[in-house]
Amino acid sequence: MNFTKSRLSKLRQELSKRNLDGLYVTNLTNVRYLTGFTGSAGQALFLPGSQHFFSDTRYDIQSKEEVKDFDIHMIEDSYIKTIEKLKLLNSPLKIGFESINMVVFLFKSLNKKLPNIDWQPTENIIEIIAAVKDIEEIRTLKEAVEITDKVFENLIPDIKIGATEKEISAKLSYLIKKLGGEKDSFDPIVASGVNSALPHARPSDKKLESGDFVVMDFGAKYDGYHADMTRTVLVGEVTDKHREIYDIVLKSNRAGIKKAKAGITGAELDKVCRDVITKAGYGKEFCHSTGHGIGLEVHSHPRVSKINKEPLLENYVVTIEPGIYIPDWGGVRIEDDCWIKKDGCEVLNRSMKELIIL
Repeated sequence: MNFTKSRLSKLRQELSKRNLDGLYVTNLTNVRYLTGFTGSAGQALFLPGSQHFFSDTRYDIQSKEEVKDFDIHMIEDSYIKTIEKLKLLNSPLKIGFESINMVVFLFKSLNKKLPNIDWQPTENIIEIIAAVKDIEEIRTLKEAVEITDKVFENLIPDIKIGATEKEISAKLSYLIKKLGGEKDSFDPIVASGVNSALPHARPSDKKLESGDFVVMDFGAKYDGYHADMTRTVLVGEVTDKHREIYDIVLKSNRAGIKKAKAGITGAELDKVCRDVITKAGYGKEFCHSTGHGIGLEVHSHPRVSKINKEPLLENYVVTIEPGIYIPDWGGVRIEDDCWIKKDGCEVLNRSMKELIIL
């Protein structure tokens, strides 16, 4: 199956619904999704009856190898000047642009250099299409998650009293590449003790101490696709409070997984997880959304949060990641990547979630 043609067909259908003649794509992730181009500089222009890819001469050979079904152009000076020189936009047309990604300077240049065009701001056209994964994307995400699981398994011996957060973070990044990943999906979070009460703590020189929760949020990037997993372990002596907090978060995570399926809204799924924590008396300590989509970006459409009233669709892949964060004490987060299906969801992660005491 030609996934590029399928994606382009969906885009054309969406443009028709919006009464747009075309779309100017400047977000590099969206360019990759539609064209297959993996380089660091590229744009795409969709017009009635044609579609064009632009990059610079550093990517001349690469673009010819990766980009199919597009007219390929190497820019001489700038993207806009090249489009102007090729006379691609001489006729009056209504062309959408990605308003979230386009800077004011570029927008002014478009209006000045290409005055015949009625430029229409759009939001998330491609992001919404890309949220529904095709089979090849699911396979790739599974590979990214499998590497992430192996990293966690191999990391366990290094999580011990006296090790620093930075040392564990460095080992995470090393293992991701050693075990087949391109690189980290994002800068890993490794937070121990009181630092684990900070949802997005940066790894520090703090040494792990007995009684510390250690929150590790990380993922492997594989063939452009991002895994995103969080596991929390405990080093040294465990208390009843440690077990209480951990068990509440695990119960919340499992409740969300049990309810996740096509048709449930992001807000409804968020509420399922949040209700478990709130009923246990820690609602104020769950201070972020329950999850988000993953794919060519680590945070993508849809949001699993109280503000998303739209239903999750079949073949979304989302995170379910409840947490409790108690200032000056510590925190727990447990996160899985979940493939949304018609009658439920498939958890892609296989890493152990019962409390590990090291």
